[in-house]
Amino acid sequence: MQILADLQRRFCDALRAPETPPEELLAELIDDGHALARFDVYRNNFIVLNGDALAEMYPSVQRLIGAQAFRLLATAYVRRHPPRERALLLYGAEFAEFLREIPELAALPYLPDVARLEYAWTAAYHAADATPITQAEVTRAGTETLASARLKPHPSLRLIDSRYPLYRIWQNNQHESDDLVSLDEGPSRVIVNRPGRQVEVREAGVGEFVLMRALHAGGSVQHALAQAIDTDPEFDLSDFFSRRLFDGTFVAINNKPKEE
Repeated sequence: MQILADLQRRFCDALRAPETPPEELLAELIDDGHALARFDVYRNNFIVLNGDALAEMYPSVQRLIGAQAFRLLATAYVRRHPPRERALLLYGAEFAEFLREIPELAALPYLPDVARLEYAWTAAYHAADATPITQAEVTRAGTETLASARLKPHPSLRLIDSRYPLYRIWQNNQHESDDLVSLDEGPSRVIVNRPGRQVEVREAGVGEFVLMRALHAGGSVQHALAQAIDTDPEFDLSDFFSRRLFDGTFVAINNKPKEE
């Protein structure tokens, strides 16, 4: 078994490398004079299919830099970060950080955040289902209990805080708009969620974003509200609850103290 494991490891290493695989590895496969040609076909399929999965995951990134540039980056990414799972549904988790390390992309500083948003969309789409809290549950809890309780967000919730107008950039590329977005428009806070069957992407004010981040971290409603008001004195919890308490954003009311 150790011999097989070693062969598999060397085979995988050769798949990721652009160089010709070692002759001794080829000889261990099928020593009939055609092993290199067969290996090249296998390696090309490995690169192309995983690159296609990335292109499907990151369509906005591809549109922003062009298909050819994206294919080159995808090839480099696949070699550095080969899939660790059989399914490619969530392949590409490190792509945003990978883009951040590419010097040639320094002129597009918002690109990693676009990748973060696109990955969040896919992760939300494949997240577990959950039943939203109901009016009856809130009524049973009561106002005082609700203030000290922790509201559990839907498993699909993703929060993205960007220094750039991320939501506008993403939205333009969803609709293939040619409108220009100025980076001077400032930061953007984006909430990704799938309370039903459809993934929702929306821009949030700073107060709502801070509140959701605190709740997502396990803080009580009271604690989260204090943080929200500290960053946005005009934040209105009643207005937030009227829009979000029963729309599928939250799935449980937890009255137990948070474990340290």
